[in-house]
Amino acid sequence: MPEESTSTASTRRPRTMLTIVLMVFAGVMLLVLLCVGALVGWVAWQKHRFAALKDTHDLSDTVGKMAGNYLKSRPRGALVIGVVQRGETSIRGFGQVSATNLGPPHATTVFEIGSVTKALTGIALARMVADGQVKLTDTLRELLPPEVKLPAPVERITLAQLATHSSGLPRLPANLDLSPKHEANPYANYKAADLYAWLATAKLANPPGKTSDYSNVGFALLGHILELKAGKPYEQLMHDALCSPLGLSDTVIRLSPEQSARLAPGHSPNGDLTPNWDFDVMAPTGGYRSTAADMMTFIKASLAPADSPAGRALAEAQRAHFSRFGSTMGLGWHREMLVQGDLAVVWKNGGTGGYFSFVGFIPGHRVGVVLLSNYGDAFAGDFSLDSMGMEILKLATKVSLK
Repeated sequence: MPEESTSTASTRRPRTMLTIVLMVFAGVMLLVLLCVGALVGWVAWQKHRFAALKDTHDLSDTVGKMAGNYLKSRPRGALVIGVVQRGETSIRGFGQVSATNLGPPHATTVFEIGSVTKALTGIALARMVADGQVKLTDTLRELLPPEVKLPAPVERITLAQLATHSSGLPRLPANLDLSPKHEANPYANYKAADLYAWLATAKLANPPGKTSDYSNVGFALLGHILELKAGKPYEQLMHDALCSPLGLSDTVIRLSPEQSARLAPGHSPNGDLTPNWDFDVMAPTGGYRSTAADMMTFIKASLAPADSPAGRALAEAQRAHFSRFGSTMGLGWHREMLVQGDLAVVWKNGGTGGYFSFVGFIPGHRVGVVLLSNYGDAFAGDFSLDSMGMEILKLATKVSLK
């Protein structure tokens, strides 16, 4: 009897384990199916809501309400919102410029635009490719001075990979000093020699071309290479290739005294005044200042027919150049399909210590939006301006300004 009992127990134990495994697997599959079903239902609901949206001719009022809600928690803030809608434009300022200028900001109030600079750098790349100065497939080893040491994986990175965040380079170089004494103005003292020193031992997070990982240092390297090939400083290159042809007179890195007088002071997420950021070799990643008026001109040019060298560069930069796992990149631009109406959005945001910006447009509907704020929301993980910009874009495809 003992032998028979032991044998029976040993045969039951595997069956029990198999039953448990099957039950767990079935539970997981049921959960997956429920999640997929919920997602499909949510998408269908969003599409239905968007399809039912009527033109109530009050987009301008809705924008005003959004701005008011944003500024409730930012009592010292300045916010400018510009909307382009099939040729019609609106630029409105909300809040106060500063503690000594309680009036609202306006179309020519200057803000730091942070990483929106990357979109400008991508367009300059497209312009130089069209002019035959570089190719998207050119590698770092082909373009950087021969004395710059590059590890084998790094030397094979292409300009296209730098411009689409698919180079595998990290977000920031390891030798960037982010200690407390530099954190208020982190890029001011980082120079080309520092970039070269870091490149000599740089390690990639992923092989080039495998995935899209956001890289500030990648865009700094891209802009630096472009200035080397053009034989002129980065800001002069940008002026000649883009800003001057489009008439972006207030889109600059170094402000004139007159422009400085129009600069809205920046604030940290908790409302404290913050220093403005300065740039050297890292300028191509986030060094530009601009105004809503200039950014509206930029958006309108991006929506216009590509019938000039600058216009063709704008169009080429918008085009999808890299796509993996749902992430699609132009040259410096993000591309996103909104589920509500299958709306293809081209956009870029930017954040510095005291500012946040959003620029986006939907070419198929000829609508665009710019939002400029003097609060450094990104440093609190607050991307509500992105959400506001996307919502305005969706509404602008159906609801008239007035």
